[in-house]
Amino acid sequence: MKRQNSFRMLGLFVLLACMLAACSSQAGPAGAFDPENQQEYGVSGVYLGQNIKEAMDLLKPTKADFMDMISRESYTVERMAKGEGEAVMGMLLIDRTQLLVKVRKGELISIMLGGVAKEDAARFQTLRGLSMYDSKEQLKKLYGEGSGETEVVYEGSKYTANFGVSGGQVVWFRFDSK
Repeated sequence: MKRQNSFRMLGLFVLLACMLAACSSQAGPAGAFDPENQQEYGVSGVYLGQNIKEAMDLLKPTKADFMDMISRESYTVERMAKGEGEAVMGMLLIDRTQLLVKVRKGELISIMLGGVAKEDAARFQTLRGLSMYDSKEQLKKLYGEGSGETEVVYEGSKYTANFGVSGGQVVWFRFDSK
């Protein structure tokens, strides 16, 4: 009888440990904002430095158009994923929200988002868990103290994050490689 109880307790312990591990992995990045980590600069699962093909697979846009900013040549995701294109701008339509990206040699170098409908705000979270229309206090809680009031800026040596604040809420954000 004691042996059976021991197995039950062991089973409960393993189940509890698995549940805690699963919950903690969904909580987002732990610790303070790391301005040198490129994966801190992203939204909806995509981040700076990521290959455009991977990003498109995650975002699943309704429509996407890419054009070289100098020559005006159209680009496909496949061409960019192979490393083509020095300065390609893309406009992605995700249902009714526009997400703008810049791509250099197949990698995301800029991600810009604004004009999100309030009912879609939770769908577009930064990789730290900040949603569009979250408060400026939530921005500080997740990213720490930034410079500026209406445009709050966080800088690392290779990357910059800019958050537009109006009425105490985050209304747009942009992540850029330097």
